[in-house]
Amino acid sequence: MKKFIVFLMSAMMMMSLAACAPTQPKMETTAPGPDVMGPTGGASDKVPDPNAEPMEIISVYSRNDDATGLNQAMDAVSELTADAMVDKLIEYGVLEEDTKVLKFEEKDGTATLDLSKMPEKDSTEDLLTLTAVGNTFIENFELDKLKLLVNGKNYSNDQIKQGDSDYLEYVKNYKKIK
Repeated sequence: MKKFIVFLMSAMMMMSLAACAPTQPKMETTAPGPDVMGPTGGASDKVPDPNAEPMEIISVYSRNDDATGLNQAMDAVSELTADAMVDKLIEYGVLEEDTKVLKFEEKDGTATLDLSKMPEKDSTEDLLTLTAVGNTFIENFELDKLKLLVNGKNYSNDQIKQGDSDYLEYVKNYKKIK
């Protein structure tokens, strides 16, 4: 009989504890109407802006952090032009701020790019800069090769001397150059 009373008392204590436990408030389970959606979730946000300017997707090559190769980044320009490519190369730190395109001519898969200046650095960084400019122009304009001129003359500095027959070609192993 004592066991029965102990069992009954235990059961009543458990019931009283369960009745005193806090409960979660009930949440409304109906879906919010379209007027509740914020600026990033409504159906109208998925419709492209008809007034938006069309953009061209491009690849831009720039030096990697340890200057041993190049990184490739995808970006956009409003129009695929040599000036737009140079502006992106300036933005990515490949070319200096006031670099201008003096002339860009394209014919039969070969193009000539005449720039107002090229940055002069050590030989490794010069090679990376040339490769970044070459890969960016060759890939985006779908060229076979690119002739780079600076103020109408073949590109040259203390380490690199380009002649009349020297052209830049796309470097496939751009991630590790030196």
